[in-house]
Amino acid sequence: MKTQKDNRCSLFRFPGDLLKPLQSPGQNRGFSLVELMIVVAIIGVLSALAVPRFRTFQAKARQAEAKSNLAFIYTLQQSYFGDNDKFATMEDTGNGTDCPENELGFVLKPCDSARYVYKSSSTDAAVDFAAVATSGTGSSNKVLTGCSSADEWRIDQEKCLCALNDVTKHCDDTFDECASKC
Repeated sequence: MKTQKDNRCSLFRFPGDLLKPLQSPGQNRGFSLVELMIVVAIIGVLSALAVPRFRTFQAKARQAEAKSNLAFIYTLQQSYFGDNDKFATMEDTGNGTDCPENELGFVLKPCDSARYVYKSSSTDAAVDFAAVATSGTGSSNKVLTGCSSADEWRIDQEKCLCALNDVTKHCDDTFDECASKC
């Protein structure tokens, strides 16, 4: 005749069994050195693959900041044009030491930690403008550190936003997508 204890599944432990060890006393518990080394090697390979991608994702987030600020400059330019029948010019803003007042009212705060320098110029103030956001180069590139070329974005009076140079695609050379896009 089977007892209640014989019918139990061995995966479950009952209160009376909690004091009994899971393994017999002669068996080793834990991981071997080889198993631990394999786990460390796998983690190393995965992190080596993930770090460059993470840097690119960070750079794209920083580029979104520049694109947003350029769209804001576009809105300010349209408003200024509606009041004055011409587009405004704006000297370098956000170069780390100086954020001068400008007729557009575009202000970066805090100025000393800006990732981009913003400038707006015009060939004919009654007709057009172009605003450009430019990062630094090399070690002063706050978008993707170490790139020898600067990250540059441009927007014009027709709200055409394009990359003069996108460091997430071309880190050490330049590529102007604006020529073909706008």
